[in-house]
Amino acid sequence: MAVTDELAAAILDPSAALALQVPVRWKDRPGTVRAQMSVHNVRAFPLFVGMQVTKDRPWKPTVYLMYENEQLRRLDVNGTHTNRTAGGEQWRSRTHKHRWSEAHRDAVAYTPADIPTVPWNDVTGRNLRDVFEAFLGECHIEMRGAYSWSDPTLVSITTGRLGVAE
Repeated sequence: MAVTDELAAAILDPSAALALQVPVRWKDRPGTVRAQMSVHNVRAFPLFVGMQVTKDRPWKPTVYLMYENEQLRRLDVNGTHTNRTAGGEQWRSRTHKHRWSEAHRDAVAYTPADIPTVPWNDVTGRNLRDVFEAFLGECHIEMRGAYSWSDPTLVSITTGRLGVAE
């Protein structure tokens, strides 16, 4: 099913009762760690929420909500982006969130007010958890059932530093 503005609004409406009911489990990949989980909902939409952290830049995590292969929402923490619309607002190493629309797909972003900052040094698992859970809140995704957070294990390819220190 193609994503429309109407479908995106129905998915993100609180009446869809989105819920993350499984633990966050990280998969180690070359250069990144990623967690991606199914999102339960009363309308049986095929939804996934995920977070990716680049090992040598853990202060720049990305969190996303996907319907099939479309990113309905994507949060880029400390990222860079230029809107491809009139005005062309720009973010340089600043947090911004992409909002899907029929007109622009996921190419338009805005500055979210409710996302915690992530420091550029000494990133902790708590920082990542706070960002992830704030993203869930803004997308009306409830955390319940077997949901639990686990910190990713990061091995920086540039520093060799193990783990995310609390």
